[in-house]
Amino acid sequence: MTWRFALFFLAFSFTGSAYGQANIGFRTDGTGRYLDAKPPTQWGPNKNVVWNIKLTQSNAIPVILGDKLFTCAEPCVLICVNKADGKILWQGESSYKELVLSDKEKEQFESERKIADGLSKQQSVINKEADAIRKLLKTEKATKEDAEKKLDALKPQTEKIKAERAKLTTLNRYLEPGKGAGGYHGTGGYSSATPVTDGKRIYVIFGNGLAACYDLDGKRLWLKLIEHPTVAYGHGASPVLVKDKLLVHFSDLVALNTADGSEAWRAKIEPNHGTAMPTRIGGEDVVIHPQGMVVRVADGAILAKGLGSTGPNSPLIQDGKVFFVAGQLRGYNLPTTADFPAKWEPLWKSTNLKGGGYWFPSPIFHDGLIYGLSASSIFSVADAQTGKLVYDQRLEFGGGESYPSITLAGKYLYVSSDNGTTIILEPGREHKEIARNSLETFRSSLVFEGRRMYVRTTKGLWCIGE
Repeated sequence: MTWRFALFFLAFSFTGSAYGQANIGFRTDGTGRYLDAKPPTQWGPNKNVVWNIKLTQSNAIPVILGDKLFTCAEPCVLICVNKADGKILWQGESSYKELVLSDKEKEQFESERKIADGLSKQQSVINKEADAIRKLLKTEKATKEDAEKKLDALKPQTEKIKAERAKLTTLNRYLEPGKGAGGYHGTGGYSSATPVTDGKRIYVIFGNGLAACYDLDGKRLWLKLIEHPTVAYGHGASPVLVKDKLLVHFSDLVALNTADGSEAWRAKIEPNHGTAMPTRIGGEDVVIHPQGMVVRVADGAILAKGLGSTGPNSPLIQDGKVFFVAGQLRGYNLPTTADFPAKWEPLWKSTNLKGGGYWFPSPIFHDGLIYGLSASSIFSVADAQTGKLVYDQRLEFGGGESYPSITLAGKYLYVSSDNGTTIILEPGREHKEIARNSLETFRSSLVFEGRRMYVRTTKGLWCIGE
């Protein structure tokens, strides 16, 4: 559930970025750094607000492209906003009712729906019988032993109905998952994944298993059902764009052809909430997965595994190195050869970090130091050359959990809690707080451009600037 960004102009270049090409997506260029930004260090609901619009919940990180800003909203909506004044230019929803089924699929769907209705009636009869048995037990008209025997006798019938339901493959695929399904959780909703753009198109996915592509004027070019998500606590991993492939990870890691959304390949990799990061190794396009796998973009081949784990955040790729930060800190030099299996030599022995449980925020690498943050708000600074801890400190936000990724804007670090509080720190080997500000609840990551900062809260979108 890590769930996360900034600017770039229409003629943009991400030299040295994780993406290695002109794509704007998760954490903008994958690093979360905005070195040329000069945003305000003071803000609030009534201070330094340029504009604010009300929107339904989303944890997706805003994506800025020229004079447009893209964000998401519940239930499964992509929204294009005029960056200058916050006016909504267009929006498009991705729902199952808009999927185009073949005549054969429609016929099969309706046939299986009737079968499902019959199975539901059978299950209802079983449920009523089980309720009656439990009622007798409560009124002491049946012994516990007798009740358990009768309830156990009903279990094979229920299992048989489940098995029959599993055979309804067309219905199971095209019936939109409910809010109790794997792709949904109240904290993240369906709209936590960050869109990605190549400057000509915008690609988006949602926790209901759908992926869509739009042109910049809001015309939807394609809509595809990939599969129902299976990860617990809702879907959070953002799509990754590498040349003509869009990588999405609901159950399997799947590469879509960007031209039409058709499936190019599929890799059996367990999903989680972190977003894979693209890079190049020896001339090969690869993504480094939060579970420590290296996957070739051309065909989905797994080239390396077991490098580390980031849990619900993402690997950090910068300056020819990759870091995994979540309870442990691991680092590697990226191999320089495309001969696989390549040799992955660790930079140093892994370092244990304080802050048990989840590590939602993705880390920052800057001036030789790695900055990490646990969900429990323990801030850790480590030397990237040696892997040794420089210092750690619990940040006092006054409540909440740390979901937003750490960002660097200009000369300061911005570290936030989901209670709306952001602490501004000076990077370095000593802890130095510059300022702290509060807004409303947000789990997205801050985005910067010039003298402005954009915040996607759970209730809307804010533009902050002096």
